[in-house]
Amino acid sequence: LDFTLDDDDFIADTETAKELKATGDVVTFGRHKFKVFAGISETVLNGSDANLVAYVDRALESGVAAKEKKVAFTTTPKTGEEHMSFYKAGVKEISYGEEDKREKNLYKAIKKAIADLHEDYRENAVIYMRYQDYSDIIEILANGNATLYAAQPEQVLGKPVEFCDSAIDPVVGDFSYSHFNYDLDALYDRDKDIKTGIEQFVVTAWFDHQIKLKSAFRIAKVEKTTP
Repeated sequence: LDFTLDDDDFIADTETAKELKATGDVVTFGRHKFKVFAGISETVLNGSDANLVAYVDRALESGVAAKEKKVAFTTTPKTGEEHMSFYKAGVKEISYGEEDKREKNLYKAIKKAIADLHEDYRENAVIYMRYQDYSDIIEILANGNATLYAAQPEQVLGKPVEFCDSAIDPVVGDFSYSHFNYDLDALYDRDKDIKTGIEQFVVTAWFDHQIKLKSAFRIAKVEKTTP
């Protein structure tokens, strides 16, 4: 944390003060084991001039990074991993409008979510959202004017945007309070199935994702239309 918890009276954001009083100022990281696999046939492995082993190892590292996104933005986390997901960890949801006009309402919901953040977090806020949702917003706002399509997302929404297909509802906040911690060194192994000739490459990693302050984040929601 950027401050030392002694007396929460000095914290201007009462929501943060209540959270710190409830959870304390110590964040404890656990170990959650994840594996990423890649299979390559012996024909490809031995018949290529390229350094495929190094290429596969880099691809496995990318797979672990993709796993980080998956656990942080899943709506159906595994048992014991609920705290890793922004959608299941108790982050405050800010709603605007209904699903039948999602494109227009989502823009308002994002703006409302940014405004709802305390200024300490708003200053460094970033928006994680799907590119599809952003494109829909641009189409509505542009209304036939091509100029807006050339604008940077930050100019349109007021904060930097990172696109993530897993972010079904935009997550807005100061992501310095989203912390991935790796415990133990990653293990790289390989094994061969002599019957099929497939060489299996695997990386095993132990990590945990802790949202150090839920108060630093908001989820921009558009309510589903009541049938």
